[in-house]
Amino acid sequence: MQQLTTIYRDILESMAEGIIFADADDRLTFINQTAEEIRGIKAENFIGRTIFSVHSPNSAKRIKELLQKLRDGSIKQARRVIEVKGRYFENSYYPVSSPDGGYLGTLLISRDVTERQQLQHENQSLKQRMACGSFGGFVSISSSMLPVFQTIGAVAGLESTVLITGESGTGKELVAAAIHRNSARNERAMVTVNCAALPEHLVESELFGYQRGAFTGAVGNHRGKFEQADKSTIFLDEVGDLPANAQAKLLRVLQERTVSRLGSEKDIRVDVRIIAATNRNLQQMVADGLFREDLYYRLNVISLPVPPLRERREDILPMAEFFLKRFSERMERPQLGICEATRSVLLSYDYPGNVRELEHGIERAVALCPGSCISPADLPEQFVAARSSGGPDWQHPLSVRAGDQYRPDDAAPATLANAREESERRLILDALVRTGGRKAEAAKLLNISRKTLWEKLKLINQT
Repeated sequence: MQQLTTIYRDILESMAEGIIFADADDRLTFINQTAEEIRGIKAENFIGRTIFSVHSPNSAKRIKELLQKLRDGSIKQARRVIEVKGRYFENSYYPVSSPDGGYLGTLLISRDVTERQQLQHENQSLKQRMACGSFGGFVSISSSMLPVFQTIGAVAGLESTVLITGESGTGKELVAAAIHRNSARNERAMVTVNCAALPEHLVESELFGYQRGAFTGAVGNHRGKFEQADKSTIFLDEVGDLPANAQAKLLRVLQERTVSRLGSEKDIRVDVRIIAATNRNLQQMVADGLFREDLYYRLNVISLPVPPLRERREDILPMAEFFLKRFSERMERPQLGICEATRSVLLSYDYPGNVRELEHGIERAVALCPGSCISPADLPEQFVAARSSGGPDWQHPLSVRAGDQYRPDDAAPATLANAREESERRLILDALVRTGGRKAEAAKLLNISRKTLWEKLKLINQT
C-alpha cells in the first residue's frame, strides 16, 4: 500500500498541471512542483497552512464561499482564470469524497491557458476593429445595438424627423452623425445645437437669428442655426431642455419650414432635416405640462432608442481597447495593454455615465499608468469600488470570478467561423447604411443577388 501511495505521489509530482490538495479542514497536505513554479512558492513553507494562504487576500472571501459550496454539494466544480506574471492559468476546483459520501477535501488543478486566453483577446480585438471600421465611430459587437444600426440604414436616405432617445453618454450624437453622413445631405456639415447649454435669453436668437437693432448689442444681422443648416441637417441635442417660447417657434419650423429672425417680420424658408435627441422622458414632460404635446408628436416621427452601456456589456472591452489606442497615440505613449484584473474591474462596473464615463476612465488610466499594462490602480476609484463590492450580476468569458459555476469550455468558442459571421453581418449592415436601406442597391454593392441578401438578413434577424 505504501509503495502504491509513493507511485501516486510520483505521478502527481511529474504532471505538467499544478496540483494542490486541501483536506476537510481546508489545510494544505500536498503541493506538486508545477504548482510551486506557478505560484512562486515552496511547498514546505505552506504544507499545514490553510488553502487561503496560496491565494491573494482579496480573493480569500470568495475562495471560502467556493469551498463551502463544494463541501455541501451545491456545486460539483468551479473554474476561474487568474493572471500570474503575464501568463494565464485556469484554476479548477473539485470536491473529493470518500466511498460513503463524506467530504475529504478539495483538489485544485492549475492549467496554463495563456495561448487560449491570448487567442480570445485577439478575436475580441478583431471584432472591435471590424465594428469600428464598418460604422465609422461605433464600436459594438452587441446584438442589442443591431436594431440601432438597422434603423440608421433604414432612415438615413429619408427626410423624416428622427428622435433619438437614451441616457446621457450613450452616443446619441454619434447616431445623428451616422444618419447625416449616410444621407443625401452629407456634402454639407451637420449643424449641432446643445439646447441644454444655451442660456434661456439667447435660445431664440441662436436658433432663429436676429436683425440689427433687435436688442441692445445687436449691431448687425445674425443667421441662426436653422439658416446655417440650410440644405443640411440640424441636430438638436437635449431638445427637452428648450424653454416654452422656443418650443413654440420650433413647432412652426417643423410645420412650415420657415424661420423668422428676432426683430424681423420676414419669413425665411429653410430646407433642413431635423434630428433631435434627449435623455429625458418627453412623454412624462408632456403629462406634467413641461413640453408641448404637439411638438412632441412632430419630433417623434421615427423614434430611435439607444441602449445604455450596462445593457450591452459585450461592448465594454472592445470600447476600452479602442479608447486605449486613441489616447495612447494622442499622448504619444507606446501602445499599452489591459491586464486581466483590469478587464475584470471594467466588466464589473455599471457605468451610470455610459460610454462617456468609460472613455474618460481610460483616458485617466493612460495618463497615470507607469508601466506597459493598465492596472486597476490606474482606473477611477468608483470602478474599483464596484468590483470590490461584487458589481452587477453578469459574467464575461474573459473574466470569471472565483466561485462562479461558469466553465469556459461551455461558452461559445471564439473561432474564425464566428469572426467570419460577424464580419459578414457588419458588411451587410454597412451596405444598408450606405444605400439608405435600399436592399437592391445594397445587394449590388455587396456583389450578391437580392435573394441571397434577403436570406442573410433573415438569418441576422434570427440571431
